[in-house]
Amino acid sequence: MLLDLPVEIISEVLIHIDHLDILNCSIVCKQLYALITSSLNLQYRIELAADGLIDGSPGGSTPTTASRLELLLERRVAWRTLRPRQRAVVALAGHCHAYELVGGLFAKALEEYGAARRLVASWLPSNASDEKRLIVDDLGVRIKDFALDPAQDLIVLLEHRPATGPSANMSSPAGSDIRVHLRKLSAGVLAPHPAAKNPVLCRCAPGPVHGCMIQIVEDVVGMYFWMPFHGVLIWNWMTGEELVVLHSRGSGARTYMGFSFLSPRAYMVTTLKDDGEIRIYSFASSSSPKRPTHVATLHLPIRHRHRVLLELTTTTGPFLARPPADTPFASARTARVHVFTLHHDPMPHRGRWQPACFVVHNRTLMRYVEAYREEDGAADVPWEEWGPQGTRFFVLAMGFQWLRYVHGTRVVCPVLQASGESRVEVLDFNDVHTSREPTAAEKLVATRLGIDIERPPEGSRLVCEPSVFPAGEIFAKEVVTSLPYYSVPAPGQREPYVGYMIDEQRLLGLKVRVLLCACHNTRTCRVYFI
Repeated sequence: MLLDLPVEIISEVLIHIDHLDILNCSIVCKQLYALITSSLNLQYRIELAADGLIDGSPGGSTPTTASRLELLLERRVAWRTLRPRQRAVVALAGHCHAYELVGGLFAKALEEYGAARRLVASWLPSNASDEKRLIVDDLGVRIKDFALDPAQDLIVLLEHRPATGPSANMSSPAGSDIRVHLRKLSAGVLAPHPAAKNPVLCRCAPGPVHGCMIQIVEDVVGMYFWMPFHGVLIWNWMTGEELVVLHSRGSGARTYMGFSFLSPRAYMVTTLKDDGEIRIYSFASSSSPKRPTHVATLHLPIRHRHRVLLELTTTTGPFLARPPADTPFASARTARVHVFTLHHDPMPHRGRWQPACFVVHNRTLMRYVEAYREEDGAADVPWEEWGPQGTRFFVLAMGFQWLRYVHGTRVVCPVLQASGESRVEVLDFNDVHTSREPTAAEKLVATRLGIDIERPPEGSRLVCEPSVFPAGEIFAKEVVTSLPYYSVPAPGQREPYVGYMIDEQRLLGLKVRVLLCACHNTRTCRVYFI
């Protein structure tokens, strides 16, 4: 029997099973309960899963299990009360053409005549380290967009390919309309990435690409474009194989409005068809036939007959292949939410309606990928079957100005209050923390940090009851959503921030200072360290 084995062997066995199975074992008998509750390794495993985290690489500034567990609980308490341990200001000069925040690295490309050749990157300060900065004066190509994965030491540059004019010869020789450069971050962004078989991914398109964005998820790079044609292009960046190639031309309504990966082999797009829909696709690791499998279409509520849906976009937090170096833990790839933003035209004589958004867990969408059967075809899912229990709607005080306002299960959101006032809130959709009281260990950590966890911050609340969108404003019928969440007001409510960003341990309030005497501006981030 298991209990006849030495305690050390039992612990070693339990560490290799799922955290839920560990918890189930703890209620089997007193002996297993005592073993599990007294084991730092097993408790750390359980608490990691409770926060939707995965363990980082050994060593670093928190090398022991005890120190990592302590840090995990400290951050949990600090996020719940939104009591930053430190504050700092980081200023990055230059007009912003494109930007990214991934794994504690904030970078922006500096605009020059509609493209960029310069890059400034800041490894943001933290509770354990000071800021480090990289400035690249010449990337070697003019770029439209870029993406980062510090965990893979990877930066992906999407080359700007002008259609006409003398600048057309400033980049690479004429050829492909789409050229994606795979570079090594630690080599100053100039050297090809050693894991890439082809350092430049090329693809001919029907014409020059104007509106586009790129994302990295482990071994794939995805490109979504919408002007002057629309489609999706996905490569295995390591082998150079094209896995998905979809594009179409036309001057009519855009086929796709938004794009986001769900996993390294699944993604979704949003469309304006009917009342708005989410189409979920999976694709294979093989490059043939380069067309994805449509696994499901999720429908939105029926809109009011006098309203027209103009936009339906989506965003989620960045994907990291693994926790970056010297990071004790990071959000698991699957522990994430997606935010969908809707813009409708105003009703006649009613003025402009505020934008709305709704939040859904990644697992809710991935459920259709996992349940797909070729013989059944794509699932067609009405709103009533997935939305009321799986989402939560909010009225926004304003549209989101900057991306990276989502990380893991947290969202920084400018919520319009019932009083008509605007308040920026940090919303946490972590199921565990919306359903349990603080543990004894959390209370001890809070006491040491000088935080009274029994007295929540003013304005914070746990919301489990349904919220109701009344019929007649946006939707034809009353819309009820009930995804639980915890909300706490963000600091700096009176500061003139143009947006907020969030990552594992930081909340960033963004200010833009325009220099009237020059053709550039300075972006200032007030960084709150959790």
